[in-house]
Amino acid sequence: MNNNEKRWIVLLVVVLLIAVILIVVLVNGNKKEEEVGKSTETANEEKYTTELNDGTKVNTSEEFNSTKMYGELEISNIQYTEQNGKTVLLADVTNKGNTTHENEIVKITILGENGEEITTTKPVIGKMEPGETVKINATITADVSNAKDFKIEAVQ
Repeated sequence: MNNNEKRWIVLLVVVLLIAVILIVVLVNGNKKEEEVGKSTETANEEKYTTELNDGTKVNTSEEFNSTKMYGELEISNIQYTEQNGKTVLLADVTNKGNTTHENEIVKITILGENGEEITTTKPVIGKMEPGETVKINATITADVSNAKDFKIEAVQ
């Protein structure tokens, strides 16, 4: 092999190497654009949640987090969050009536954008004297944090 042939081979190898590098860079650039697009889509789908730095999703719907009445019980200080595939509803329940509220299983229906039922849970509200406040804690083993509202009713 003479020097001229060696130069052409080296030049060909260099051109092929540059082509491979360009292809890899372009493919990775497209993947990153797709990931950004997916992140934007996810953010748009999660209309009623905000994600914290630790990955916890917090429901921000004004309707969901507004004080509600169930008979003479006031449900307030509502916190609806999701982490690691579990959604938790925490709230204060205050007996605003003049009589003792006995232990009761209630049905909480989580509602979506158009009032459709997303899921239900049946927590217990413990015995409460007039004026007493207790906590309600309902856990759902799915990410249903992106909800617009909820309703509470007696179990039939």
